[in-house]
Amino acid sequence: MRFGVAELAGLVIGFALGGAALAHFLPQLEQMRQPAPVVRAAPAPVPPRPTIVHPQPVANAARPAPSPGIATVLTPDPEPLPNVIHPEAPPERDAPPPTPGTGSAGTGFFVSYDGIVMTAAHVVNACRSAEIISPFVKRTPATVISRETRHDIALLRVEHGDPPAILAIGRPAAGSEQLFVLGYPARSGLRAPEETWATLENSRLPGGAGSPADPREMVWLEASAITHGYSGGPILDPRAGVVVGIVRATVDGKAMAGIRGMPTSGIAIGPGAGELASFLRQEEPDTGALAADRWGNDPLDVARRATVHVICWH
Repeated sequence: MRFGVAELAGLVIGFALGGAALAHFLPQLEQMRQPAPVVRAAPAPVPPRPTIVHPQPVANAARPAPSPGIATVLTPDPEPLPNVIHPEAPPERDAPPPTPGTGSAGTGFFVSYDGIVMTAAHVVNACRSAEIISPFVKRTPATVISRETRHDIALLRVEHGDPPAILAIGRPAAGSEQLFVLGYPARSGLRAPEETWATLENSRLPGGAGSPADPREMVWLEASAITHGYSGGPILDPRAGVVVGIVRATVDGKAMAGIRGMPTSGIAIGPGAGELASFLRQEEPDTGALAADRWGNDPLDVARRATVHVICWH
């Protein structure tokens, strides 16, 4: 196949124009060849992170002072102070007041017919010799046979004595509040005991006080007349006719101010019947001293006959 010069020239010009046109549309073609751009949704806005606020420490708010615990009230232990007496004082009802520096005295009571007397341990501490006396008992020597200082209990033996009465030991009757107490403060004289009524206050102690609030362990009573010389004296429940404790010491009324309803003066304490009975059984297991007395049904008369003045000579 032959082409003329004119035809070749036309082909060349056609290819040239075609190339120019192709060159002109090449960018558009290129765009057409490339895939369409993917339109992506704008990401959801991220919520701002919460600001962490570190609170400043706040001072503790003032709280009402709690009621004093029983351990606080009894620490240190109330100091028992027995009477001080004169060794030459005659054993008369109207004996002169004791003179300091010669001896000590307190109260005790018969717990058995074989002459066992119970008192407070501090009443007969470091005695060179001891004696008892009462309106029903002549002045008689006594021997300290055992002392227990933790609960402040002691036993004496009176030889060749005939107890006019004995007191049984037992827990308070249900609902008992009124108590009867005998003692020998300085104003009473050697033979003349003083007697007073008291109120059992254990129920007013705060909950959770533990054994010190249990009247079998410790008796809390209100009686403003109780003072030195009552130490070791019987605390009698007249309804039950038994000794429910012995006088040990008095408690500062300021320590009672935080206990609702508790009197703030005239508070005395002492070991309860559980401690007294346990000590008696341990030291004198054959005494048979926890039975009723033979002197009739009047518990106050029995208490008066059984109670004695305990004298300790140093």
